[in-house]
Amino acid sequence: MITRRERIAYAAGDLGFNFVWQSMELFLLFFYLRGLGLSAGAASLIFLIGSVIDWVADPTVGAVADRMSRTRPMRIWVGIGGPLSGLLLALAFMPLPLDGWPLFAAVLAIHVALRFCYSLGNIPYAALTARISDRPLDHLALTGARMQGAAIGGMIAAGVYFAMPANGSGIADFRSGALLLAVLALPAFLATVIGVRERISTAAAPESRSLMATMAALPVMLRGSAVLRRLLATILVAGCAVTVVNKTLLLLFEEQGSLRAGYLATFLPGLTLLLATPLWAAAARRRGRVAVLVIAGVLNVAAVLALILPFGLPFHLGAITLAITAGNGMSVMFWALVPVVVERSGDQGTGFAARTYALCSIARKLAQAIAPQLIALSLTGTRSVIPAIIVSAIVALIVIVVFRPSGSTPSLREAAR
Repeated sequence: MITRRERIAYAAGDLGFNFVWQSMELFLLFFYLRGLGLSAGAASLIFLIGSVIDWVADPTVGAVADRMSRTRPMRIWVGIGGPLSGLLLALAFMPLPLDGWPLFAAVLAIHVALRFCYSLGNIPYAALTARISDRPLDHLALTGARMQGAAIGGMIAAGVYFAMPANGSGIADFRSGALLLAVLALPAFLATVIGVRERISTAAAPESRSLMATMAALPVMLRGSAVLRRLLATILVAGCAVTVVNKTLLLLFEEQGSLRAGYLATFLPGLTLLLATPLWAAAARRRGRVAVLVIAGVLNVAAVLALILPFGLPFHLGAITLAITAGNGMSVMFWALVPVVVERSGDQGTGFAARTYALCSIARKLAQAIAPQLIALSLTGTRSVIPAIIVSAIVALIVIVVFRPSGSTPSLREAAR
């Protein structure tokens, strides 16, 4: 069994990576719009291109790191990509003495480099679980430790930006906050590089599959598994609803006239990950994962609809807290349903499970790409982010109910327990 010290060293990596990720997820769009003065369309396009980089970089980095793992341990990539992503995070929040197309080009170049370096470190980091141990109980312990590291990292990131001095418009000193987080991330990445042992060497694949061959096999998988198609639809729409809420927290409370409350709200994604995830898991054990997924979708719609009620700031802060908690429940449930879908899809050949997880990851990243586009449309058409929040939540609930990933037979509900 791995030691507590090694679990902490492993979790430190996700602590550092969430300094970077939560900065991008919660604050970067707001900085592009208010700090740099980019239009909503230009900012959303940058995020879209960044997602395309993820789609290319994630499988490429994974394949290269795996092939080189006999001579270069996975944790070495953490020591390279982690610090580079921290450096680029600081650059991403740097005010630039440019405007127009030169500003857009410079911001895009930094954003693309940031997304690539994040993948360079984070994809091998995710693979470390299977390299540290081959015992299922160790995998569970490592995953739990990683989740705690991610939650704490998100809350620390929110706390750093909350503590930064603000200008007359209430906009925080993002540059200093990002620089501080980049510095704090360095010992976290170093702890993983030094404190983790890779005991397990994975065997070479029985046959080498090119990226094009793998992509060609994906349509066959989708045609052969209706339940997989429904799960991917759920991940796409629920993931989009979650991302829209996260990326609009500052913009939402800016509309309410209390940007400071928006900074407080950015603590909520990490806090709910830490506190609400065990409660959602317990509910799933009692009622089944699909049923809890529907419940979370209903709660999310109720919460975001409450944002249009004229009941004041405390009420709206409570509503967004419920929406973020419900979004956490949807996320936990759709990822928990992936193994069930693999099992129900039957024997579809070697590597089906791995390709299923890859497809689910692609669907989640597609949701992250679509969300900024919805936000931009909402801001352009109504000068408010509330329509994007409400529409994405309603669409998510409709898809979850109509195309729930349970098939037409009742047995999946039992399997999902």
